[in-house]
Amino acid sequence: MSAFSPRDFRVLCVEDEPEILRDIAEELAEHGFQIDKAENAEAALARMDEALPDLVLCDVQMPGMTGIELLETLRARRNAQSLVPFVFLTAFNDRTTMISGRRAGADDYLVKPVDYDLLIATVESHLQNAAQRHAAAREEPDRNGRAMFLARLVRARPGEAVAVVKIDSQPELASRFEGRGESRIQTLIDRMARRAGLEVHKLHGHAWGVIGSSLATIEQALQPLVELKVRDSQSMTWVRARLSLSAVTAEIGNATSGELLLERLLEAARLLRREGGGKLLQLEGAAMSDMRLASSIRAELITALQQGQLHVCYQPKVCAESGRPLSAEVLVRWESPLLGHLSPATFIPVVERAGLLSHLTDWVLREAAVAQLALVKKNLPSRLAVNIGASEFTPDLPARISRIFADYGASEHLLEVEVTETSVIADTRQADSIVKALHARGIAVALDDFGTGYSSLAHLQACTVDTIKIDRSFVQRVAESGPDQKIVLGIIGLAKMLGLETVAEGVELESQRRWLTENDCNTLQGFVISKPLRFDEYCRLLQAWPSR
Repeated sequence: MSAFSPRDFRVLCVEDEPEILRDIAEELAEHGFQIDKAENAEAALARMDEALPDLVLCDVQMPGMTGIELLETLRARRNAQSLVPFVFLTAFNDRTTMISGRRAGADDYLVKPVDYDLLIATVESHLQNAAQRHAAAREEPDRNGRAMFLARLVRARPGEAVAVVKIDSQPELASRFEGRGESRIQTLIDRMARRAGLEVHKLHGHAWGVIGSSLATIEQALQPLVELKVRDSQSMTWVRARLSLSAVTAEIGNATSGELLLERLLEAARLLRREGGGKLLQLEGAAMSDMRLASSIRAELITALQQGQLHVCYQPKVCAESGRPLSAEVLVRWESPLLGHLSPATFIPVVERAGLLSHLTDWVLREAAVAQLALVKKNLPSRLAVNIGASEFTPDLPARISRIFADYGASEHLLEVEVTETSVIADTRQADSIVKALHARGIAVALDDFGTGYSSLAHLQACTVDTIKIDRSFVQRVAESGPDQKIVLGIIGLAKMLGLETVAEGVELESQRRWLTENDCNTLQGFVISKPLRFDEYCRLLQAWPSR
């Protein structure tokens, strides 16, 4: 196999999710590849006319022209563009999509969330055929610096600390400083080391190993570098040069353990960069553990959906006055063989940041449609509510719901969507337009977690929702005389004035239930009525309700 230098290869990344596009581009740039980026297929065609890439990495599903249509367009051109290797990125590893892609001429597939080691291996393997055109060898780490660092770890004294410093924004520094950014960072690190009495060893082009007398000494010296700004000599503006930092105290007994520690530090620094960088964390600290968990959640989500690890539960909502069941909220639960039970509060934010919430939302909507049909068939209350994340509360939401419910023959007028205040506040005019489009399809809208955000009469007037959900944090002490009781009375009064329904969530005590009923809250939801139930249990509960 011919040797090659990634610096001689141009990779075009096509992805409509900005965060995913950024992470993939930075990972490839980290390994030295030239990167072009396009946010959609149309932009990709323009980029290819400007500069022919050696490889295209492309999302399958994108607004406008899809990835498959882009590939078909390129293959039909019968010029140099038609011969460029083409790798698809897909969130679902389904057979139909793969067959369509292969027929269009795809060379390979990568499943999202992207395994970055597999990404690099895939890119390198597809670029081997072009390696003979390049004479330069692939850039290797600084073997001497690495060896010296490992040797120093062997001689480490008890209590000494070690860190890896890694540049997050290497491509940005290189472009802005015409290749001199790395030397500037080197100068700053050397200066920091002299002042703090630290030892610094260069591991490769943009990573350094640091050894100090204690963890506190290293953290105090490195923290200013995390928030570093470097002046761009051409534009004379300040550029943030973000550094991923990991630090750990260790007693190193032999070279093998030193090698293992270094690899763990480097891997932690890579993970920090993928999560946005610009942080100083301890390798065994709680923050790093949370970051690893978030990374694992992203990696496991698609498998979880495909293998049925995720399921939905149904928590009843009842009329406060009569106790009659009215509807249920559809709640996602995840039992992972690898990660154990995961709370929605843990995995939903991670899924949203990873740009994968749309897949989870569509899956929940499909589950709700199927459940609704079964409830109608059993002649049971069939109204269901589904939570919609802020990133999903977009103008295309009504049409998405319509397509999914039409596929199953379910009724949209039996659906309610719950959105948070932050979803509405971001753009009240657009939010009201979305709510009106949902109403036109018979879909009700509830404002969730009301009272915890920026609640105001102006926001409620600007966006015509149907229901206000009183946040559980106020319900917990609602039976006690105090500020929470006054807040809930104010919310109920405000809802009445605007002609809106109220739902109290998190009702766990009979005293809370009585107070809310006496003070004209319309609907109750919580453990005093029922915990969230699997579908069969929920149906049995509804069937047995008259006897209650």
